[in-house]
Amino acid sequence: MQLMMGGINGNYLTNITLQATAETQEVLAAVAYSTEMDLLFDWCWDNGIPLKYYGRLDEGVAVRPSILSAFLSRQSARFQCRLVQHHHAKVIWWREYGLYIGSANLTASAWYKNVEVGCFFPEAEINEDMAADILDLFDVLDRNSSPLTDELLAVMLKRAKQIANSKPVSDEFWKSPSFNTWSGLVQTGKKKASDRRRESFLKEWHSTLQQLRDIGNVVSAPENKPSWINADAPAGAQGDQFLHAHYYQRTFDGRRANYADFFEQNKQDRDAALREAINWWRDLATAPSDEDIMLNTTAPMLRAALTSEAIDEMGYDGFREICMGTHAIKDYARRVPNKAVGLLEDGTKYKIPEKVDALSKRIWNDKSAGGRSVQQLLLFILYGGPEAQLPERLWTSVYDPKWKIEGLGVSALGELVGWALPDRFPPRNGRTSKSLKSLGYDVTVHVGG
Repeated sequence: MQLMMGGINGNYLTNITLQATAETQEVLAAVAYSTEMDLLFDWCWDNGIPLKYYGRLDEGVAVRPSILSAFLSRQSARFQCRLVQHHHAKVIWWREYGLYIGSANLTASAWYKNVEVGCFFPEAEINEDMAADILDLFDVLDRNSSPLTDELLAVMLKRAKQIANSKPVSDEFWKSPSFNTWSGLVQTGKKKASDRRRESFLKEWHSTLQQLRDIGNVVSAPENKPSWINADAPAGAQGDQFLHAHYYQRTFDGRRANYADFFEQNKQDRDAALREAINWWRDLATAPSDEDIMLNTTAPMLRAALTSEAIDEMGYDGFREICMGTHAIKDYARRVPNKAVGLLEDGTKYKIPEKVDALSKRIWNDKSAGGRSVQQLLLFILYGGPEAQLPERLWTSVYDPKWKIEGLGVSALGELVGWALPDRFPPRNGRTSKSLKSLGYDVTVHVGG
């Protein structure tokens, strides 16, 4: 975590945009006041980075009309602006790069002159709880926002002229049919908020689960299966590796995956997007990203290693092998700070197996707040009750301190569930969700792999 204090400590927000271009896959920005296009908006546009911006809706014209006009003139689904009453947040998430939470608005004064204080969290430091809270924030803003239209812009232009002429707000302002008026937040207890988040998670998880099953059934059909996949590969595993190949081979522009951009292109006809991708997959003469190794060698190993008997007898070497075969864990190991896994921070460039080894040792030796080991955690999720209730146990394992073990979030555990029980619960991690998103599926992209 870095303190962002501008001229006080030399950490300016503009430094983030200078460094984040290659890795940022989309920007979610909830910043109440905005007067400048070039601080963030032009940067997103010029670099082809999808943006969803939420500004404040009030009689003070919190977002400069020229900015609203610029959003409208670009007429792009990947460049969205919405206005919300009772919104005073200053949060910017450069997804896959990092998250800013602080006091700075999108104004030149805030970014360069004012005394402003905030925190920047690199992506690897954004844990499941923080990510869920931030996604909740954007969900609340979106549900209560007013979409930007020509009519809304006209109201804001009129009000800006009134302000310039020192005229008070008229009664007509808040009666505009362009506004989605909102009374603001009501007081919510922590338990109620947690219950709501749990219900939302389970609803989305079950919906996506069926989508993954359907995709697995289609791609595993004889007429769609590439010749290099063994006959006994489970349908759910084949669906996962189809999505893996599509994501890495067909959504990237340099180092950045444009899944949000592709979502806007494909959301109106995701069936057509899926058919086109399956046709591409079916005709592959060789596996483009080692999907054959994953399906024919690694997946059977993981399935055998994650039976209840194997988990009971598991030692560290066996757990490390599981970690090395799990995409989400390897991806998290790549990004996690060296210090967090007991490695030296002396400039050494550790290789992925070294990072995975360090991470797996930390997880293996760790305990949850309730004293549970990783073996107990895996047995609880996979075999701790009726199969139909597995998603509920997954939620508990990610968010209940009695079970949660740092480093095993929803992406890692969702993938492990899939390798253990591929016929019922196809593997799902952050990469799976991004691939689905690129094909037009409106799914939640969780933090991780």
